[in-house]
Amino acid sequence: MAQSISKTKQKEQRIRTLLSKYTIPFEMEDSAIDLRTMSKNYPNGIIPSKDIGDAINAVLGPAPMPRCSVDPRTLSVPQFAWAAMDDVGIDPRFQRDVAPNHVAKIEADFQAGMIIVPCAIKDPNTGKYLLWDGHHTTRVCDRMGWSHIPIWFTEAEIDDDHSLAEAEKILILKAGRSFLTINKKNKRPVSRYDEHMVSVECGEPESMIVQSICDANDVTIRRASSKEGDISHIEHLYGSYNLVQASSGIKGIYLARALKFHRATWPKEEIRAIVMLGMARLYQQTELQTGLLLPQTFDDELGGILRKLYGPAEAVHDETSGFKKQYIDHFGSLASNPEVVTSGLILTYNKHGKGGHKLSQPESTYPIK
Repeated sequence: MAQSISKTKQKEQRIRTLLSKYTIPFEMEDSAIDLRTMSKNYPNGIIPSKDIGDAINAVLGPAPMPRCSVDPRTLSVPQFAWAAMDDVGIDPRFQRDVAPNHVAKIEADFQAGMIIVPCAIKDPNTGKYLLWDGHHTTRVCDRMGWSHIPIWFTEAEIDDDHSLAEAEKILILKAGRSFLTINKKNKRPVSRYDEHMVSVECGEPESMIVQSICDANDVTIRRASSKEGDISHIEHLYGSYNLVQASSGIKGIYLARALKFHRATWPKEEIRAIVMLGMARLYQQTELQTGLLLPQTFDDELGGILRKLYGPAEAVHDETSGFKKQYIDHFGSLASNPEVVTSGLILTYNKHGKGGHKLSQPESTYPIK
């Protein structure tokens, strides 16, 4: 226990020491170092590789080897080649089945300058490049008429100590382990937060609209919410954005309205995404069923009712007294959260409101506070 505390303190000291070198501090956690904020310390916004390495070492501890002390070109590491398409093959022993629908998915976004380079072993018997990663990309390139495919490959060192059969066995074992390590263990999925931020910074139109709506409502998109106005549930953010207004065919109207409602009702709190999404769905469903977009007076009235009944936003849908508990108490199990919250909001207004606004019919009816 004492050793664990000591390691924690050492880590904290390393991080403090590194951050002391920067004018603009940035978050450093095991799960993520905030490179976007870190980059603001550099005139051109480009972070040198060494500085990122130093940041990682501050979190993890000293690296196993001194920086740039090993020349990998002298090791048995992957080589690069432009392989003729007919020189590429598959050994099913270390490849999963090929999925035509995944080929179609990659093909729909195909750009020649944006492919991931496949990986292979070079078969000592046939000389073919046997893919262990990037097979679906290769299939797309083949369908696009490419005569060659770029490949990272390794090959066996055949000498007096290894027969051809032994070398092949070693390579196949290596390919199988590589396939499983890369695809099952070491591929880090792109988080919804990173997907959004990269899309914004690279100019993807819809992500830029979502970001603009958040900026206009003083809402900050973060990996983890911690302050007033923060939101980290990116899926619900886009779920609210994607609700289309039937009369105009425009997205984003209900997201903007729901964020404005949340910020006005709970200005000192983080954005509770499920409440935001529930409000966005309430606006859309009511406009669909009545032909009218609810006025600001409705927001003011409902916001006051929710604060009086539940207090903080997180209590609106919690398991102790909020919509979630009330729904489960009535039905015995929970439906999808958006349906439960949207229905709860409608039922709450119908019960406690002054009745000046006609809302859509709730998807579920259950006793509410």
